[in-house]
Amino acid sequence: MADDTIYDATADPDGTDATDPTTQAAIDSATDLQQQADNAVAQGDYTAAADLTSQAEDAAGQAGDTDMLTGASSLDLQTAAADQQTAQADQTQEGQDAAAGNYAAAETDAQQAEGVTQDADSTAGGTDHSGTAYDEAQNESWANWDQQTADENAQTAASDLASGNTDDAAIYSAAADTAQDNADNWGTLGEDGSPLAETDPSSAVTTGEPDSAYATTDDTVAGEDAAALPDDTVAAVDDTAPAVDDSVATDDVALDEPTAVDDDASADDAAV
Repeated sequence: MADDTIYDATADPDGTDATDPTTQAAIDSATDLQQQADNAVAQGDYTAAADLTSQAEDAAGQAGDTDMLTGASSLDLQTAAADQQTAQADQTQEGQDAAAGNYAAAETDAQQAEGVTQDADSTAGGTDHSGTAYDEAQNESWANWDQQTADENAQTAASDLASGNTDDAAIYSAAADTAQDNADNWGTLGEDGSPLAETDPSSAVTTGEPDSAYATTDDTVAGEDAAALPDDTVAAVDDTAPAVDDSVATDDVALDEPTAVDDDASADDAAV
């Protein structure tokens, strides 16, 4: 079927619907920053995500277009980042209490860290990073149980010894030693920061901002510059060959380099 659409030149006298370059630059910047923020959330780095989202919101405001903004707001991400810091402080305290043999306090610390971490993940829209805190709480719970058993056996042994019942005193004393060893083993497994501690890989948080939506945190994806939006504002490290150096914060592929030199030609941005 033929297209009967009639072109109305008065609707577009210049023959183009092109967006104003300044507005388009703001849209591109907001889109790229939002993608970086999404990547940071996926990595669990809510502090970086909050900063990037705030920048994306500012750029979107300049563009007069917020369609590219997705996920949690910068204020929500700031709350998530604060919760993340609180949870880390709880886990640090947990490690100190466990190392001191205060397993009851360590269990409470770990439980608090687990809950606050879950709050942070929920607020940010990230994945669950509470696995390690959960493991610490479980291990310290067993440590606390065995510690209580050890204390009870030690008290019984002392009572038997005081009454002259040396045989029973020896039995309960040995049982107390065994329970104490078990408590210390569990305590070490749950001690945050200990090289012997049990950890959950899903709790790992990766920090470091990529310098574009198409780059990894260390800018090692080959060909990243060829697709990048104009945002090489972070002092980049060094792109995979044939790219040379992004030490000057200009964007590749003719977006803002005066001579339109591209890294595909192994040119050095620093020399442009």
